[in-house]
Amino acid sequence: MAICKILFFLLALCIWCGKCDVFYKQVGDEVSMKCGVDSNSNIEWKFNGVLILTIDGKSGNRRKGLSHIVLKASASGDILKVPRLETRDSGNYFCRQSGKQHIVHVVSVFVKPGPVLLQSSDAELHCDITGDPNKEVQWLRPNGQTYNEKNQVIHLKSVTSNEAGQWTCLVKDDLKLSVTLTVVGLQTTAVNASKGDDIELPCSLPQSVFQRVVGGTWKAGHLPKVSFPTLTNTPSKILHWNGKDLSKVNFTTGQLSTNFDVTLKNVQSTDEGTFVCTVEFDGEVRLSVETTLRVVDKHSGGNGSTKRKGKPNAVMESLTKEVYGLKLWIWIAVGASSVFLIGLIIVIGVVIQRNKRMKKRVRKLRSMRQPLTDKDYCQCSRAEKEVELEEQARPLPVPRQHRNTRTAGPNHTN
Repeated sequence: MAICKILFFLLALCIWCGKCDVFYKQVGDEVSMKCGVDSNSNIEWKFNGVLILTIDGKSGNRRKGLSHIVLKASASGDILKVPRLETRDSGNYFCRQSGKQHIVHVVSVFVKPGPVLLQSSDAELHCDITGDPNKEVQWLRPNGQTYNEKNQVIHLKSVTSNEAGQWTCLVKDDLKLSVTLTVVGLQTTAVNASKGDDIELPCSLPQSVFQRVVGGTWKAGHLPKVSFPTLTNTPSKILHWNGKDLSKVNFTTGQLSTNFDVTLKNVQSTDEGTFVCTVEFDGEVRLSVETTLRVVDKHSGGNGSTKRKGKPNAVMESLTKEVYGLKLWIWIAVGASSVFLIGLIIVIGVVIQRNKRMKKRVRKLRSMRQPLTDKDYCQCSRAEKEVELEEQARPLPVPRQHRNTRTAGPNHTN
């Protein structure tokens, strides 16, 4: 509170002097502040009196201070930038050379106890402006209408589905922050059963809520002798059903989250009627929901059971259990998909390597082939040339008279 008063005093003082800029920024935004001196001048930045950094204008050397801002702040010329703002970054940024101050208010919006609320529970909507708790803000309802109070914190009593949706905190014309409320209640449906069947009585929440379950049970006014289990939340077993010697009712013995079903065994016509499921939460919030059981004769042509028979499947109960905010079956699906993807990548890698080896082997086989030598080429060409030479060397045919003369010799006369 003392820090807020100091920031408010500094804000009033610097505005009066005319050397102050005021920024309202959302968590995660970036703020840029200008010192207002020549970029070649020495510059020293401080945050709430603690040194951020100094810059030597001539050499450009920088010396970091002890403020936590130095871990993410950056300076370019005479401009200091602070990204990824947090609420602790709210305060006074001072440039010593120009004497200019920059007041930064980081705004955050949230809901207590959480954005998922139970019907009839109370809630607080916060639009916290760090360092300026007295500033008025305008709240807008999910339907766009303005809320009558302009406080940074508004209280909602006994919320219903009318309060569900996006609430907007208007700090300035250019700064709007939103938060979404989800209002949930117990859900159930009417069920039909045939005589002698085991029937599941449904009771569940559509999703997890921030309020802790502290107790609960089932009741049937028309069955005073039938005992039902009770919800118990202990550090050892967390949330679970607790009950012994229940001859008429079956229930899961595992950890519970949002499903509070029980099974009525061997239903008869006398079991027909209204059953009430009640769940208690922190803050003295209690929710109840009614379901109606109708019992028909197996040979009467009725519709029969509308729910599965027997004790709730332990496997299904385990798969719907929440682990780190998600259902167990979602984690199993993600794991199986990851294994399949990794296997596919490995197969692709093996195929690529195999193709590379095959190509390398083909190139090697081609390089090992014996090329044709000069001798081979000569033999092929020599045969053609010899045929041509033989044809050229063959003597021309001699005329008949010449042939006789040659035969008779020089002394031959007719």
